[in-house]
Amino acid sequence: MPIHLRAPEAPAGGPDGKGWNRLSLNSHGGFLAQCALRPRRWGALLESQDTRRARWGGFGVCTNRGNCEDCPLRKAINEQPTTVEVNAPRVLVRIEEIHAGEDAIFNAGPDGWRLWVTTGPDDRDYRSRLPWVWEEAARVHGWELGRPCVDEEGEGFWLERTTCVPAWGCDITTRTWPSFTRHGFRVNRTRVALLHHHGECTHDEELLNAISHACPGPEGADEERVPVHWRQAQEMTPPPADALRLGIDVRNMSVKIVAADGPRDEWARLTLTGSGWTAERVRAAAEALRTHLADH
Repeated sequence: MPIHLRAPEAPAGGPDGKGWNRLSLNSHGGFLAQCALRPRRWGALLESQDTRRARWGGFGVCTNRGNCEDCPLRKAINEQPTTVEVNAPRVLVRIEEIHAGEDAIFNAGPDGWRLWVTTGPDDRDYRSRLPWVWEEAARVHGWELGRPCVDEEGEGFWLERTTCVPAWGCDITTRTWPSFTRHGFRVNRTRVALLHHHGECTHDEELLNAISHACPGPEGADEERVPVHWRQAQEMTPPPADALRLGIDVRNMSVKIVAADGPRDEWARLTLTGSGWTAERVRAAAEALRTHLADH
C-alpha cells in the first residue's frame, strides 16, 4: 500500500513563476513529503488504516527519503504492534498537545503530542499509564477506530475492541489429547473458565477471545462460590442457532454451559468458576459459544 505522500506542487505564477512570492518561507524549501504511517490527527489516523485513501496534509514528514521498503515504521506495523493495556470493550484515547515555552520565536502549532489511553470520560487516573505517540496509535491491531470525542477535558477518539484480540490480563492456554481439546482461561494465575470439546478444534481464535472478553477481572478471579442462582439459568441462556442448542447448569461452585446438536451430540462444554461471574458475564460467554460455534 502507498505510504509515501508527495508534497503538492505549487501552481505556476507569482514573481518566481513557481507560485511563490518572496515573502513565503516555502519559496526557499517547499513542502516536505509525508508518511501515511505518521498521522497527526483523527482523520489522518482513519486514513492510515487503509493508506490508499491517505492524502498529503495530515501526517508527519517522511524520515526515510521515500525508501518505503526499508522503512522502520513500515516494519513495525507487523513486528511491533501496539497493545491496548486496558481490559475494556472500548477505550477513549485523549490527545494532549505539547507546546514549547513562551520564549519560542514561532508559535506555528504544537511541538508534539501525547496520547493517553483511558477507560472513558470519567477516568482521571490515566496519567499513571505510559502515553503513546501518534505512530503507536497507527499500529494498534484488533481494535476499530471509533468516533472523535470533544469534552471539557479536550479532544480524543474512541477505540472499539473486536474478537481479533483477547482481553488484556487474561491468559489462554490450550492442551490437546487424542480424543479432546481443552482451553484454560486464567486471570492473575487463577483459572476462571475451562472450555472442553471433543476431537480437534474446528473454531478459530475469535471464540477464545470472545470468551476472554466475558471473563471477570482480577477481583473476581478466585475459588469462591459463583454469585448466580439456578433460577437465573433461563435468562442467561441465549436462543438456539440453527441446530445448536445451549443449556446452562448452575451449581454452587461453577456454572456449566453445554452446546449440543441434539440431546446427545455435545459440541463443547464451558465451565465457569469464581465469584466474578455475574449473570451478564455468563450470558456473554454463552453468546460467544452460540455465535462462533454456529458459524462452524
